[in-house]
Amino acid sequence: MNLSALPYGSDGIARRTALKQLALACGLALSASSLSALAASFSAPTDFSRRKKTLLSSDQLQLLRELGDIIIPTTDTPGAIAAGVHDFINHYTAYCASSAEQQQLLATLGRIEAGARSEFNKAFLTLTKAQQLQLLNAMEQAQNGFSQADRKGLKQLKALVVFGYYTSEPGATQELAYLAIPGGYKGNFKLKEIGRAWALNF
Repeated sequence: MNLSALPYGSDGIARRTALKQLALACGLALSASSLSALAASFSAPTDFSRRKKTLLSSDQLQLLRELGDIIIPTTDTPGAIAAGVHDFINHYTAYCASSAEQQQLLATLGRIEAGARSEFNKAFLTLTKAQQLQLLNAMEQAQNGFSQADRKGLKQLKALVVFGYYTSEPGATQELAYLAIPGGYKGNFKLKEIGRAWALNF
């Protein structure tokens, strides 16, 4: 179940609780206060067609698409691109995120692009995979001109990608095991018998 699939209604507390549970189920590296802010920031979109409002330019959206593919690539299951994570993040930040969260995402994308041009004199999308990973690893470690603020921004971006992916249909039903109505309770399993982790049904 993706974020956009959650019902719009007057029960804001129930909705925020569901959002926090979804984020926690994904194992996001966010503090309790960050999760509360993420959940509390959601409100019904002003444009119910969900097509007109956008935060990112086409170039920024392409950059985000590439970053999503690096974070969750296609393997034997669909990756972030197939799940439309870049579109989800664009929609979420345009309609639901606070102004500060929007600016942080834009700043993070800007720092990645600026870093690519500074280090390799090329746009990030034209770098080789090895160069892209080198740049992102430096940002992850706050090295080579990247600050702790840049590191935090990348961490938040990764959390959004993971959140968008594991609450999408491909992420919840193909990457995770899923049962709409789980069977009876069994409290003792050998780890090798469990297989993939289960998507939670809220």
